[in-house]
Amino acid sequence: MVSLAVLDAPDSSITTFGEAVWRMLTTISTVGYGDRYPTTFEGRVVAATLMVAGIALLGVVTASIASWFVENLRRASAQVSEEVEDTAEQAYAQLAEVLAELRAVTVRLDALERDRRPS
Repeated sequence: MVSLAVLDAPDSSITTFGEAVWRMLTTISTVGYGDRYPTTFEGRVVAATLMVAGIALLGVVTASIASWFVENLRRASAQVSEEVEDTAEQAYAQLAEVLAELRAVTVRLDALERDRRPS
């Protein structure tokens, strides 16, 4: 644990394992108490509980927002996919009509060329 490494450092202001754990917790939770902080065991337990609860609350809110974004993106993607499929079907139908008309024009052109040839 990082707390033990800090505890063993020479000339450290952290002299007990409890202080080292407290410093580690405040650093990890980014609270980083400055000049005022709890000094009793009970105060530190309450503060640590609030830190963990705050991080958990922030995590839940962040996850909820992310889930909302993902759901909206999924819905938009499904809608775009349906529109693309509809457009593709229309394009295939129009292409089939154009090909049928092209074949008819080709048949008429072949007939005209046969009629123009001298026998």
